[in-house]
Amino acid sequence: MRAIAVEQNMRKETSGQSRTMPMSRQAAIKLIDLLATSDEFRAVFIRDPRTALETWQFDDETIRGSWWECTMGITQLAHKEVISAAKEEILSMLLAGLDQTTPQLDSGLKSRRLKQ
Repeated sequence: MRAIAVEQNMRKETSGQSRTMPMSRQAAIKLIDLLATSDEFRAVFIRDPRTALETWQFDDETIRGSWWECTMGITQLAHKEVISAAKEEILSMLLAGLDQTTPQLDSGLKSRRLKQ
């Protein structure tokens, strides 16, 4: 029981909200590969990430995970070449679980809006 309590505490941010669980290596690689190669997957993913995961038959744990909620508000993905070039960096983030740093899968439009 103590180990479970310690693990739960380690998953909390200072704000008190749970951080996301790490994604499985297989699912993370599949996600990055699809984002870097498949226009069809990217189109569905931008509209509804959960539907994209279900349609492309990701494992249930990945589909149920809350990590994909970090995509809310993304209106345009980075170019496939950019995602492909950043594959290792994105992979390491997804495997570690997300805390306060989320992978930047969008094209940066949000940051431009904030500067205006």
